[in-house]
Amino acid sequence: RALAPRIADPELRAELLAACALLTAPPPGGNPALAPRELDVLTWVATGATNAAVADRLGLRPETVKGYLRSAMRKLGAHTRGEAVTAARRAGVLP
Repeated sequence: RALAPRIADPELRAELLAACALLTAPPPGGNPALAPRELDVLTWVATGATNAAVADRLGLRPETVKGYLRSAMRKLGAHTRGEAVTAARRAGVLP
């Protein structure tokens, strides 16, 4: 026996499924080639760590962390830290 869809309106259901597809789609241009340190920084940023906290954990200066983050954001086409984390997750480089 097939289950009835939770969203009965077919137009709304199609619109929601299309929005979900956009959220899970990889970024344009395929997977970015992030440097290992850029990935390290993004991993900590994904946990909510500040640049100063990331610097402390990785043994770097906050300015260096900022540079790695800026470089990763450029490669990912992101304008904010949150966008960078989301783009890295979509690209499959962050869990």
